[in-house]
Amino acid sequence: MVAFQAPVANSNHVNFLAGCFDDLLPASSCCSFDMKVYLLAAAVALLTAAAPQAQAQTRRPAKNPTPPGAAPAQAMPQGAPAVPNNNPTPAAESNGKLDYRNPAADQLIPVEADKRKPVTDDLQATVAELLELFHESKQSHWNLRGPLYLPLHEQLQDNADAYRKYADILAERVLQVGNPVDGRTAVVAATANLGEFPGGYLSDKQVLILMTERITTVAKRVRQRIDHLSKVDEVTSNQLQELSYELDKHVWQFQVHMQ
Repeated sequence: MVAFQAPVANSNHVNFLAGCFDDLLPASSCCSFDMKVYLLAAAVALLTAAAPQAQAQTRRPAKNPTPPGAAPAQAMPQGAPAVPNNNPTPAAESNGKLDYRNPAADQLIPVEADKRKPVTDDLQATVAELLELFHESKQSHWNLRGPLYLPLHEQLQDNADAYRKYADILAERVLQVGNPVDGRTAVVAATANLGEFPGGYLSDKQVLILMTERITTVAKRVRQRIDHLSKVDEVTSNQLQELSYELDKHVWQFQVHMQ
C-alpha cells in the first residue's frame, strides 16, 4: 500500500470524488484498491490547494477604503447622484453662511490707478454708441421696405449682432479696470449723441443713408479714442482697433449699395 497523507478541505468533496472513482474504476478493473486510494488522495490534495486561490479571486477590495480614524461612508440610495467630497470647506459665519468676501481682492486690479478713469470714460461712451447702433439696426431690420429688402434685412441683423458683441466686450473691460458700466436705455439715449432716429416704415434708401451716416460717425469717434488710449493703455486701445475694423467694414458694405 502506498503511504500518502493530504489535508481534506471538505467531506462532501471527498465523498463526491470517491463516488466518481467507483464509477470510473469498478472493482473488476485492473486498478488495485491501493491505486484507487492513491488517486483519491491526490485529487483531494489538488482540490485543497486550489480552494484558497478561488476564494481570494471572489473577494474584491473596497474601491475607497476608509482611512484609519475616519467615519465609515454612508451607503448612497440606489440611483442617487454621486455627491462630490469638497471638504475641507471655508469657515462659516455665525449665521451658518459661507463667507468668501475678501476686502483685499478690491485692490487686485492690474491696470494702474491713474489709467482707469480715462479708460472708463472712453469705453463708457463707446458702449452707449454701440447700444444705440444696435437698437437702430434692429429698428431698421424690422421696418425695412423696398427692392433691397432681403440683402439689407440680413446685413442689418449681422451688424446688430456685432454691435451687441463689442458692447459686451468693452463693458466687461470697464469692469476689469475696477469701475461699473452704465447701459441703461435712458443713459444710452442721452449720451450716444447720434440724433433722433425716425419711427415707422423705412425705405431701403432711407436706411442706407441713415445707418451709413451713423456708423461713420461712431467709426471716427472710435479712431480718436484709439489714438488717445494708445498713450494710456495699449490693451484697451487694441480692443478698440478690432471694433474700428468692424465699423469700417459696415460703412463699406452699405456704401457700395449707393455707388
